[in-house]
Amino acid sequence: MKSIINDVNKIVRKSLNRTHPAMADIMINWGSIVGGKFGKISHPVKITTEYENKKKINTLHIRADNSSVSVELSFQQGIIIERIAIYLGYKAINKIRIIV
Repeated sequence: MKSIINDVNKIVRKSLNRTHPAMADIMINWGSIVGGKFGKISHPVKITTEYENKKKINTLHIRADNSSVSVELSFQQGIIIERIAIYLGYKAINKIRIIV
């Protein structure tokens, strides 16, 4: 069973690294990054990049199960961004956008 999970993770990494290098790690390890509570009721969708004053701004789009989860996540945005940075070892995400 372990080898199947590893194979699936390799495929997911390969396909998601084309869109943004951090997306695969965030998606595969979402439950570990945000904790069990938010890991079950939300999931990362995509990362978009825009430029403000020649500075690259990466926005993580998160889909929440309902509006109450969305409110909870919005209060935790700073913590989630910090935990992603700690997990990846660098600040990959600057903003979070929550989708219901």
